[in-house]
Amino acid sequence: MADFKTDFAIHLDGNKLQGEEAGAVLGIRVFQTRSGASAFEVVVSDPDLKWQGKPTFTDCKEVKIELGEAGKLKQVFDGEVTAWRTELERSGPTVLVLRGLDRSHRMMRAKKTKTYANASPIDCAKQIAADYGLTPKTRAGAPPPVKMFRFQANQTDFEFLRQMADLEGYMFFIEGSELHFERPQIPSNDDAEFTFGEQVKTFLPVANFRKPSASVEVGAWDVSGKGELNGTARTGDELWAVPGVKPGAELAKFTSSKPEVSLVESQVGTQEHADTVAKAALTKRAMQFITAEVEVQGNPVVRPGALVNIKKVGAYSGHYLVTEANHFYDAAGYNCIFYVARDKWGNSSQPQQAAQPQQQAAAQQQATPAVVKDGIHRRLVDEETGDPLANVDYEITLHGGETRTGKTDASGFLEENDVPVGNFIVRVLFDDAG
Repeated sequence: MADFKTDFAIHLDGNKLQGEEAGAVLGIRVFQTRSGASAFEVVVSDPDLKWQGKPTFTDCKEVKIELGEAGKLKQVFDGEVTAWRTELERSGPTVLVLRGLDRSHRMMRAKKTKTYANASPIDCAKQIAADYGLTPKTRAGAPPPVKMFRFQANQTDFEFLRQMADLEGYMFFIEGSELHFERPQIPSNDDAEFTFGEQVKTFLPVANFRKPSASVEVGAWDVSGKGELNGTARTGDELWAVPGVKPGAELAKFTSSKPEVSLVESQVGTQEHADTVAKAALTKRAMQFITAEVEVQGNPVVRPGALVNIKKVGAYSGHYLVTEANHFYDAAGYNCIFYVARDKWGNSSQPQQAAQPQQQAAAQQQATPAVVKDGIHRRLVDEETGDPLANVDYEITLHGGETRTGKTDASGFLEENDVPVGNFIVRVLFDDAG
């Protein structure tokens, strides 16, 4: 893939940096995540310390950053300035570093003790969003959100929402002025495709066979009913999954007759809640099966929640869900290092309908052909397995040196006139380009 000219745009309190101000920017770093607060750093050249005393960088509050191909920039950050620092080194450049976080940092300050009666996690998220002037973006998904008594015990609002999201299988994050609390919805199409040796500079996958579990059991105590609660989930009950070939839980060898993961959860209050928590725990462990670090040429489409297709990396090829993305822009260009996860093993980078003929052709090329009699007809089969060799070109050499060529049908039958008598040699003809 040919390199393209990259560019950036920074808006401070709604004003785009231009001229001398934009020219002073040495580098941009954006760290996107959904497990905490997304962050940014803007490195500004300041050898004469003139930017320290001007309000352009030091008095601004809101920041928006765009990166990408020149003329086609996309926003990668929308948040607030929370700090700035100066770096003075005798042997290096003097710079001002502007730093900030997304608006979730507002929710990380004060710890509270509060109750929510007959509330679902989404009800709590909507109420907290209103407290901070944020617009709630929610999606219940399945199973339905559980309404119950909720207790915020000496926690910040961020900690409270994060705990519920992790426990019950929601994704919680702030994007701009929107508070998202939703079950992930895996896209039907890839947001981006990357090929090793082309856009992909580094690919570092890890397959952890201990993480995925065939079953999860959650134990709790029903305070009102004075009895035990047992929530269960098995492979296939995941709240979401990434398209792929074979679930990691089916490949794990650490199996037993008992539930593979048992959890005791004091926050579970109902049977419905226990089952939801079990499914969330099963999903979390499943998505820890294959994780990878990927470095590519900068692409602003790469962000947490995006579905990407990594190609030409063997059995690791296929679809992945982006969990974190880091964008770096400087004089060397625009690079992106991101982290992905999936719950399946096997190459899923090609559409299933396209992959099947290729797999069939590969199997046929490895086969040793043989002709067998089937009634009054003859068919071409794999000598070892007996499976028919369908839709393949063949050549038969008779005892006297005569050759006959043809193509088998969908059941492996030879063409009608190619029924040899006596000794003969048969071979399958394959396209060398295939």
